[in-house]
Amino acid sequence: RRLRGVLGTATRSRAAAAVARARAAKVRPRLAALGGAAFFDVDRDTTVLGAVCPKAKAAEAVSLLLDTVSKPIDDATMEAAKHEQVRELTTTAPDVRELVYGCAYLDTPHGRPVLGTAAEVAALEGATMTTENWAGAGVGCADDVFAALPPFEEKDVQEAVFTGSDMRIVNDGEPLARVCLAYAFPKIGEKGEDAATLLPFILGTQTPTPQTRREPLHALGKLQRDLAEQGIATACDAAYAPTKSHALFSIHWTCPDVRCEDAAYYVTANLARLAHRVSDAEIEAAQRAFAAARA
Repeated sequence: RRLRGVLGTATRSRAAAAVARARAAKVRPRLAALGGAAFFDVDRDTTVLGAVCPKAKAAEAVSLLLDTVSKPIDDATMEAAKHEQVRELTTTAPDVRELVYGCAYLDTPHGRPVLGTAAEVAALEGATMTTENWAGAGVGCADDVFAALPPFEEKDVQEAVFTGSDMRIVNDGEPLARVCLAYAFPKIGEKGEDAATLLPFILGTQTPTPQTRREPLHALGKLQRDLAEQGIATACDAAYAPTKSHALFSIHWTCPDVRCEDAAYYVTANLARLAHRVSDAEIEAAQRAFAAARA
């Protein structure tokens, strides 16, 4: 059995992804000796450095993680991490979600790309990027806590201010248009969070397949059925992503550029319908889909 031990930091800077990548590279050989592997993850609120390892080696793996984050990163490791991240930023297709956050939180820290830009990463200096604010309830696997970290303070979470904006990018090489609408929604703990959690499942969180189109009427969600019946969109997905500092509800779809207005009509009509005419059958189907997604 292989379980994860994770460290998290409550703050994120322009250097967070590169530093986490460097620390993962530094601890990787030591974890490999235990039969494990290192991983890192960065989002708009937290940075995670963790290990996947045999359960019997979990305590040792956590000790290695703690040791790694307590020491400076050498220049060679930092430079290698920077080059790898710049390569990823310059060769990977643009992430539409980053554009959406950039529009939702215009000119604010939460609107910046999680991985930074290639120019920002290339300009980082290893000697000044080695101190992070690691915090959390504890570090461990399953119910076993092997090490304690400073308690997480809610004040450390920087509130995101939804500004709202729009962006259009023209690329003649793309055969289809990609469109996204996003709205500020209840954050974790705020009134309306529970209801908001179900909304993507009422609309349809994933593009229908030939198999799911043969399922009962309310299995897909009315928006997905509308788009499929009209032959407008090749893909349509809805998502609700709440955190303590910000929350976005978004719908993004892919369609021929000559059908953008048609698709937008059905999307906005279904959004308006959520406030007035959602049936009990739709709620029950959404609850089943939500339970299946969490299973």
